[in-house]
Amino acid sequence: MVRVFTAGGIILDTVVAADGALGPLTMGGNAVYSAAGARLWMDGVGIVGRVPANYPAAHLERLSRAGVDLAGIRHEAETVEKGEWFFYRPDGSRRDQLHAPLADPLPAPTGTRLTPDAVADLERTLAARSSGGTTFAAFRRRHPVRLADVPDGWLGARGIHLAANLVAEQCTMAKGLAASGRIVTLDPGSNAVDLRGDVAGFMNCLGCFLPSEKELVELVPAAAPLDALRALRALGPTLLIAKLGAQGSLVQEQDGRPVAIPAARVAAVDPTGAGDAFCGGVLAGLVLIGDPILAACLGTVSASFAVEAFGPFHLAETSRRAARTRLLSLVEMLDPQLSGRLRAPLAQLDLA
Repeated sequence: MVRVFTAGGIILDTVVAADGALGPLTMGGNAVYSAAGARLWMDGVGIVGRVPANYPAAHLERLSRAGVDLAGIRHEAETVEKGEWFFYRPDGSRRDQLHAPLADPLPAPTGTRLTPDAVADLERTLAARSSGGTTFAAFRRRHPVRLADVPDGWLGARGIHLAANLVAEQCTMAKGLAASGRIVTLDPGSNAVDLRGDVAGFMNCLGCFLPSEKELVELVPAAAPLDALRALRALGPTLLIAKLGAQGSLVQEQDGRPVAIPAARVAAVDPTGAGDAFCGGVLAGLVLIGDPILAACLGTVSASFAVEAFGPFHLAETSRRAARTRLLSLVEMLDPQLSGRLRAPLAQLDLA
């Protein structure tokens, strides 16, 4: 039985880390990482998305073996010819919207640490390439995830995370899935600017809104994160959690001051999908326990496993015992008064 599901993109990508390390061509996408982030804490996690006809079956099978229900994935007749490339900078920023044919070999073996000059040359080569050939970005625009894609048997799910999608479809899904007793969370992603005019329209139907620091600026221009949270708070009663990358997160409940949750201390290899994994962990926490602060802690732990390796499978295949151990360590890092508040809901968390 699917208890929660995530909806959004399923792609293939290759990463060049900030230190020049070259990742593999592997599974990616916001729906994948958010589903993996939720699966870390609970069974009954599904994914809704669309993939091209030539999407590698081995990736889907591995995600299924990790415990994610794929009945909500629709296979289109169209094929995609080019995969996404992400180049990370030492300051944490990223250059994307670069592509290379899926059939092309990688420029070096996976794990190779490219020199800064080699990284710059590779980036220039990809940027100069012809725009011909179908990309995952173009595929997603032609085949957005829609409310009708949700399997009928999943409409009784307790929680739903809506990752970035075409704005009109994301809003339709948010409003169409809102129901008594159901938690709907939403990440604006790269659509934050386009969502700005409709924020007030869907804030009342969401259980949690999860913008990043960059997206807060786009939603509330020229405002610091705390001021942006206050401005959004005035639009509706939705729980707000701002993702601040390496600085952790800010939780703005209906009443009271924002609460800062630090990032977990791990050796980060690849930040791709960390924010999406965080969203999945938050959804799991809200469904399992309902405490927003502890939910943010679950999201933080999900994100911490996501960044430890290239691709989503390290996170998707991590044991719940390892997750609990890291969660307990994170809670101990918090202010004693806050960690004391979390003892009761933490005791209710059954990860068997």
